[in-house]
Amino acid sequence: MKTKPIREVIAQILTDIEKDETYLQLALKKELDQLEGKDKSFANEVIYGTIKWRLRLDYVINQFSRTPVKKMKPLVRSIMRMSVYQLLFLDKVPASAVINEAVKIMHKRKMSNLAGFVNGTLRNIERQKEHITYPNLSVYYSIPEWIIDRWCEAYGEETTKRICESLSTRARICIRTNTLKITKEALKLELEKEGMEILEEGFVPESFYIKTAIGIHHSLSYKAGLWTVQDESAMLVGHVLAAQPGERVLDMCSAPGGKTTHIAALMENKGQVIGCDIHTHKIELIEKNATRLGATIIEGTLQDGMVERSEWVGQFDKVLLDAPCSGLGIMKRKPDIRYTKDHTAILEINEIQKGLMKNAVTYLKEDGILVYSTCTLTREENQDMVSFAESLGLKLDAIPFNFPECLKSHIRDHAYIEILPYLQDTDGFFIARFKK
Repeated sequence: MKTKPIREVIAQILTDIEKDETYLQLALKKELDQLEGKDKSFANEVIYGTIKWRLRLDYVINQFSRTPVKKMKPLVRSIMRMSVYQLLFLDKVPASAVINEAVKIMHKRKMSNLAGFVNGTLRNIERQKEHITYPNLSVYYSIPEWIIDRWCEAYGEETTKRICESLSTRARICIRTNTLKITKEALKLELEKEGMEILEEGFVPESFYIKTAIGIHHSLSYKAGLWTVQDESAMLVGHVLAAQPGERVLDMCSAPGGKTTHIAALMENKGQVIGCDIHTHKIELIEKNATRLGATIIEGTLQDGMVERSEWVGQFDKVLLDAPCSGLGIMKRKPDIRYTKDHTAILEINEIQKGLMKNAVTYLKEDGILVYSTCTLTREENQDMVSFAESLGLKLDAIPFNFPECLKSHIRDHAYIEILPYLQDTDGFFIARFKK
């Protein structure tokens, strides 16, 4: 059976994603798993890159095309975007190959009448690309203007540029040693035996950065539960919670279980961790991850965090509320986030965060600890939630972790921190620790 050319596969995936914005992760998992080697790596690069840089790509195309991007046929729009992405960002891909393959797809898909338009427009862009200028930060970094405006107001233009620059880079692959099964030193030897290149150790004790990205979940060490992929900023949450062996801990928004399993490891698998989610399939995912990592103290529990569970009132030593949020701090990993959120979405999410916080407080024992965290960078979801927690009777509590020097200046009242992504080349995160 003859397989489709890789660029045609990419164009179709991008078209399908545009039809259904929730389709991105599903599309990539289904389609990319069918590819191998260089094709898989190339498709991953072009799909994510095209989505990430969509605003800039559309701006460039509109400078040279007689037909605006928004009026193009969906498949043509995808072909133009992915081709311009390759012309602007992939230096090792010959421009002739990019343009010729785009034209071939047009002919194959019975759109030969538009092949000349695609060919001419792409060739003009290739000739003039070094002379293109961009009108503002939004277009240049391909981040919607409402986000840029918010950040400029909160941090100033220079810091906003640094945030945008960081979120525009490729996410590094960070893994967490599963200390329930192996030491960091022993894991390093295992990874090297498997041919993985360790780039550096992170500032969180369990972390490594590795070079290999494609196919790592198929490695023997991963299947054996010796490690898991997790950003360092996310690892910090477990250390700030600082749950102790023998304690009873509630993770209110647990799926897929990265922080939950880390908490269990820090507790040395002694005590109880209840990991909650509102969806059955996500509970199964939590339990699957716990099983792989050998975190036997985790109990996956179906629970709507907005609904109080009376038997849990006053029963937990520690509660983690890793709240659902707008996700603006993880745009380098999930580029579609920048196009699926707006002001209204933030306000709606914030109401959910407040509802979850109210119940979280009731579940704590007296003198219990609550950690609130998000992977976003908005005042409503972060700093304002500190004030909301205090209005519920919580008091800020000192963070028991020795942060790197570049992060220490961002800790407020010794108890909460906003981690801007450029500070340590991590995801953007917010973490606050409270005591009841």
